[in-house]
Amino acid sequence: MQKCGRFPRLVLVLMAATLWLNAARPTQSSPSQVETTILPQWFFESDQSAASLGYAVSNAGDVNGDGYEDILVGAPKYNSGTYKAGTVFAFYGSAGGLSPWPNWTFGGDQTGADFGFAVAAAGDVNHDGFDDIVIGAPRYNGDQSREGRVYAFYGSAAGLPATPDWQMESNLVEAYLGWSVASAGDVNKDGYADVLIGAKWATNTFTNEGLAQLYLGSASGLASAPAWQRFGEQTGASFGTAVSTAGDLNQDGYADFMVGAPQHNGSEEDAGEVQIFCGASGGPAAEPCQIISGTQLGEQLGAAFDGGGDVNGDDLDDIIIGAPGQNMVKLYSGLTTAPVWTAVSDQDGAQFGTAVHLNSDINGDSYADLVIGAYTYSAGQATEGKIFVFYGSLTGLSKNPDWTAEGNKAEAEFGFSLGGSDVDGDDQAELLVGSPNYRKETELRGRAFLFEGIPGSTTGYTIFLPFLTSQ
Repeated sequence: MQKCGRFPRLVLVLMAATLWLNAARPTQSSPSQVETTILPQWFFESDQSAASLGYAVSNAGDVNGDGYEDILVGAPKYNSGTYKAGTVFAFYGSAGGLSPWPNWTFGGDQTGADFGFAVAAAGDVNHDGFDDIVIGAPRYNGDQSREGRVYAFYGSAAGLPATPDWQMESNLVEAYLGWSVASAGDVNKDGYADVLIGAKWATNTFTNEGLAQLYLGSASGLASAPAWQRFGEQTGASFGTAVSTAGDLNQDGYADFMVGAPQHNGSEEDAGEVQIFCGASGGPAAEPCQIISGTQLGEQLGAAFDGGGDVNGDDLDDIIIGAPGQNMVKLYSGLTTAPVWTAVSDQDGAQFGTAVHLNSDINGDSYADLVIGAYTYSAGQATEGKIFVFYGSLTGLSKNPDWTAEGNKAEAEFGFSLGGSDVDGDDQAELLVGSPNYRKETELRGRAFLFEGIPGSTTGYTIFLPFLTSQ
């Protein structure tokens, strides 16, 4: 079984010792600020080596309708009946938080298909009062090699079902459908949530241009054919590497969505591009209502993004876009091409912005907060990974992060994936972090961590101790 658990009170002795040892470490906080220690509320570890557990993590919505949000953890190399087919684990929220063991598990049926490479909440696609989920297996071989497959599971009072309710393949050779999956929101305002899926390497007119598709929800679930699709229209653009809802950027009552093409060549090679499509009663138009383009060589704008949060309470939805090729993240407010806030990593090659999360209110002040992952960041350990948390406020995001945490194990890739979910119903979201190369001794296992009670902006240096376990 997978190892997981909460941290025992006995670790307080070790925590106190660690605080004493770190008391002399320099910080950028003011003298009036204090040091605190934040332990994960919960963690889940693979019992198999090289399973890549935590490669993908996500809020699942409320799949069993009990009033508590649930989470998903993907392990695309996990063996669950079929060698290295991949597995997804779901944990249902409760007043006491998450259980130590998964409430639902589903494993892929094809070796190397990478089931669980991408996981996401789908919203309520059939409007039955239960949230649904969507999962990608981008290396699935159907009639075409590596065409990819996407699965949807519909929630119910009993939770998620034992078999998928919907699945779709690309029918294109080496398209990798399911590289990205996401809820689009309700783009046509018919009361049903819609779903986005991306095929990063799809080829139509241009080799590896990429593809994104939109499937509409209905009383019977997701449609059997896309209501909208678009190719990258440039060789190697990798359109569909990332897909996400954008909230309602133009405030017309229809959900908008984004598609990223981080290897799109614009003013510079691989500068990247994000195309935004606005919802409407008849669905989105064929052409984007806004394009945000990278400007630097190898910027890879659009490798990751998130939208729908409001960091300053101005009633305009914001979007955050990562440009890991330049270790940069940019925040945009409403439907605009000029960023209102930018953050740059203090370390080259950290892959700052490969994962971003915007939709959660982590400190419970009613403003959306921003989390940025830099999974190859090196501090005390080589490429341990690091996350940076910026709290929303009336004046927006601050220049410096309000809280950071490191993996504290070499090559852990802490922060490779990010999410947020209010699993205990206290109106304060917990922070979900994936670390797919987290080690147990010398063996790669992978872990997912859940944090709550993260300190406010008056707190200074924070010590993060993921290595203490209850075993």
